[in-house]
Amino acid sequence: MQAPIQRMTIFKTPKMQIVVALSAIWLTSWLHAGGIRLVFLLFLSLVVTIGSDFLFARLRGKPFFFPSAAIVSAIIIALLVSPWYQIFLVGLLAMGSKNFLRVGDRHIFNPAAFGLWLGGIIFSQNTSWWGVSWQQLASQPLAFVILLTPFLISALRMRRYFIQLVFLLVLILFKASLLDPALLFFAAVMLPEPMTTPLKPTTQLAFGVAVALLSLIPYFPDPLLLALLISNVLFFKR
Repeated sequence: MQAPIQRMTIFKTPKMQIVVALSAIWLTSWLHAGGIRLVFLLFLSLVVTIGSDFLFARLRGKPFFFPSAAIVSAIIIALLVSPWYQIFLVGLLAMGSKNFLRVGDRHIFNPAAFGLWLGGIIFSQNTSWWGVSWQQLASQPLAFVILLTPFLISALRMRRYFIQLVFLLVLILFKASLLDPALLFFAAVMLPEPMTTPLKPTTQLAFGVAVALLSLIPYFPDPLLLALLISNVLFFKR
């Protein structure tokens, strides 16, 4: 009975609950867009991201582990990037940053954000956000609600609601739309990644404000992603 109990315990962790929520979002996007190509892109993202995470971890001398963080990054990448060759590179960059851009036992950058941003620079093409930009409340209410489900985990289980609330509030003050599905996905899934964000409420508030304000600077490539990466560095020791 030990193995089934361990498997059940894994799915009680916030990261695996995020995996379930992301899988539901991907499924709605596949039902919306259709095609075997999207299945292939998800499969490719999972293989590259999980495989490179295991490989890089072994190079660092780490023992076997369950790759929940790599699975999360893989689904995010599959939802935001379309060409297969970009997915391949973005997955490698994401897991490279997770395993090698570290201080002590913590990685500095949000892995998916790092891979997406640097991959966009290399290919001179901003992230498309294809899988999380069509869920408009007026025309796709069910898909819009499913898009919001990660908030239940990141805000309540991971306790990152201060970051999310102040981030969205600042952007609303600057006329951003609270119904923008891509913005909500970023706030629900990428912004509150627990290993690269502060835990204390006051520092969370400062982090959320920093990401919001930095994302408003004009001419940034992929401004949300770059603002998050800069804030990861600024608040790393906190």
